[in-house]
Formats: sequence, C-alpha cells, structure tokens
Amino acid sequence: MNRRILVVGVAAVIVAAIAIVFVLPTLLAPRLGVETVKIGALNPLTGPFATWGKKHLAGAQMAVKEINDRGGILGARVELVVYDDKNDAKEAVAAFQRLVDVDKVVAVTGPVSSGIAAALTPEANKARVTLLLHMAGSHTLLTLTNRYVFRTCLPAAPMNAQPVAEFIRQQNLRNVANVIASYEWGFAVRDASDRLIKTISGINYQMEEAPQRETDFTSYLRRIQPLNPDVVLTLGHPPGGPTIVKQALEIGLRPRFFVGSYTPVDNWLAALGEDGLINSGLLEFSCINFDAPEYRQIAERFYRTNNMFFDIHAATGYLNVLLIANAIERTQSVDPVKVADYIRTSRFDHPLLAWPLSYTEWGEFKEARIILYKFERGDPGSINPGAKWVPRVVFRSSPVEPYRPAQ
Repeated sequence: MNRRILVVGVAAVIVAAIAIVFVLPTLLAPRLGVETVKIGALNPLTGPFATWGKKHLAGAQMAVKEINDRGGILGARVELVVYDDKNDAKEAVAAFQRLVDVDKVVAVTGPVSSGIAAALTPEANKARVTLLLHMAGSHTLLTLTNRYVFRTCLPAAPMNAQPVAEFIRQQNLRNVANVIASYEWGFAVRDASDRLIKTISGINYQMEEAPQRETDFTSYLRRIQPLNPDVVLTLGHPPGGPTIVKQALEIGLRPRFFVGSYTPVDNWLAALGEDGLINSGLLEFSCINFDAPEYRQIAERFYRTNNMFFDIHAATGYLNVLLIANAIERTQSVDPVKVADYIRTSRFDHPLLAWPLSYTEWGEFKEARIILYKFERGDPGSINPGAKWVPRVVFRSSPVEPYRPAQ
C-alpha cells in the first residue's frame, strides 16, 4: 500500500514537472498586449511597376502565414493591411495616412518608384512610423535628418553605379552605352554614371535619355549602334529594360552584356523568352544570395503556394516582414518609434540576404555588397518546375561606401 502511494506520488510529481517545463515558459513569455499586429503593405499593384509590387506582396504574405503558423509574434497574430499606391503620389500619401491613422500599423513596406517614395518619406518621418522601401533608390530620398525610412533591397543610385564601374573595369569593357529614363531614379543613375562610369580611363561612353513610359526605343538604340557597345546598361530605365534589350537584339546589337535594373524575371521572360533570357548576355542585380541552401527551401515553398519563381522582389517582401517581426520581438513592443529605433541601430542578418541589413543614422545601407547574376541554362527543379534556366552569381562587388546626403 505504501509502495503504491509512493508510485502515485512520484507520478504526480513527474506530471507536475512536465507541466512546469512546457507551460511555465508560455506563461512567462513576454506578451505584446495586443491580439493582432498590423503591418502595412503599400505596393504598386497596378501601373508600370505592378509586377514588382505583386511579387513583393506575395512574399510578404508568405512570411505572415509562416509567422502565424508558428504562433505569431509573442502570441499576437500578424495581419497585413494592403493598399495599392497605383504609382500615384496623392494616392500613396492618402493610403499611408489611412494605414497610420485608421489601421494603426506598426510599420509600412512596399514602395517601388522613387517618386512615390519622395512623397511618402516626409509622411513617415512626421508620423514616426517605419517605411521600408522595396525599391526607390534615388539618392535624394534620405536626408541626414531621416529616422524612419530604410532601404531594403535597392541601395541609393550612386551605390549601384559604383559596382557597375567595378564590373566594367574587371571585364575590361571599353564601349559603354547607357539608357536612362526621364524621372527621379533615371536622373539619379545618370548623375552617378557621369561621375563613376563616364570618367573611367580609356572607355567610350554614350548616354541616351528616354521618357519613363516609352515603348519604342529603336531610335535611341540606333544612335548607340555606331559605338558597337561591349555593354548596354538599362539600370536607369527599370520600366523599359526588357523592351530595350529585345529591340536592341532585333536591330542587331550584340554586346557582351546587357545590365538590367532590378527588373522582375517575369518581365524579362515576357520580352525575351527563355532562350533570349539565357543567350542575350543579360546580367541582373540581386540583393539576395541565390547560392544559399536556405534559398532553395524557401523558393520551393513559395512556388508551391504561388506557382511563381521566388525572385528578389518576392524575397524582399518576405524579408521585410521578418525584419519588422524581429524588431517587434526584440523590443517586445508595437510602439512604431521603438520598432524604428531598433531597426536603425541593430543588424538583421538572414541566409537569403546578399548583405546584412544594418543602417546609417539616416537609413542607408552600411554593408552593401551588390551581386550581378546571369540566367544559366539548367534544370531548377522544384523551385521553378519546367523552366530551362537557373540563376548563377557571376559578380559580387567589394563593400560599397554608404551614400551620405549633403544635408
């Protein structure tokens, strides 16, 4: 009888111990004091940058689902509040104000166009709410007083021209053609290229400027043709990049390289087809590391969910949500000011990233090392079933000096 009591008593102690082990951490885990954490997704879902925006949104949605499937952020579920900026500054500002004042978001992510970002940057600083720029690389966006706007894939324009200049020197390219667009980003690339590429000793340089919404680049390309370029840069004309390359090939331009403009792969495929993608000499920029084993795992999940290739834009949306979630978890707060302060003063690293996200006081990258990759013939397997190509890194820049604005 005493033995039975002892056994029952020991069993009770063991059950209690197990309960403590598994329940106590949950009870003691920090809580946010809210049931739902709201993150704003302000993407261009219509207009010339819709492909960028839709991919970014799909990546963000996958990250939200994964976080919620794991129990949320410190027990709070994540909700993505989505608006279309329509590539219109007034629409974007109105949507941002709704996100802050009505939806009470912790942070906002998504702008692509530099023009949209220029309208939103003062709003973010006034509201003291984090704004993560998906693209929008004009060097005029971030002033020294900025504290709430951060780049997450695309560095400031001069920082992109620097790696291109490095690549041109490395490959000993002599004849360089550059097509830019007549808007904020294009002008920023023009100015940076004039300083860093045009001045390379021994090169012949020609720049052509076309409207942002131009669809026929034949006349610009014919002016370039006598140069017999070794490389044609489309960095300064993101909306027109695929059309520029397609029309260049059609008139017989055959440079060693075309250099893209962070353009979604879907846009390149629509213009060039798979064979053109592989055989044109096209190089694209990347802010993610395609060589990481984790890339394949995440890309496979993304394809199963969205039936789309996990490109840099989808990856940026995915990482933007993780960056915000990490800041909330580390600060144990949904206070937008605390979240922004943490992002600005910390270092977020993830295997997908080509460089860690750490920032200057004004929100520029501290550690950028930009990748150029090509589309190589091969079987991508389950990350992009049925395709004939795989991304291959061909160039990684030396560390890029953070751009410091004049004021």
